[in-house]
Amino acid sequence: MASTDYIGRHAEKRTITKIDNTNPSKPIITIDKPFEYKHFAMTQTYGLDSIDMRAEVGLLSRNVRIRGDPETSSLNQYGATIFLHS
Repeated sequence: MASTDYIGRHAEKRTITKIDNTNPSKPIITIDKPFEYKHFAMTQTYGLDSIDMRAEVGLLSRNVRIRGDPETSSLNQYGATIFLHS
């Protein structure tokens, strides 16, 4: 899980050990050990718009391919910036 404060070293790696879907609308996820730092999560509403603020979570056991659509990306001016660091 990514850090949600100003200290990047507060990112943490955990392994999911169990998922309980007894209540499908609220699954219970069990991890291998507790988090060491607090991680912020909140939904802010401004008029009719809402912003969901949460940490990024990545699946580290799979490869990820990020690519644009070569036919329309440049016309629509969509793109992405990808930062990778230790």
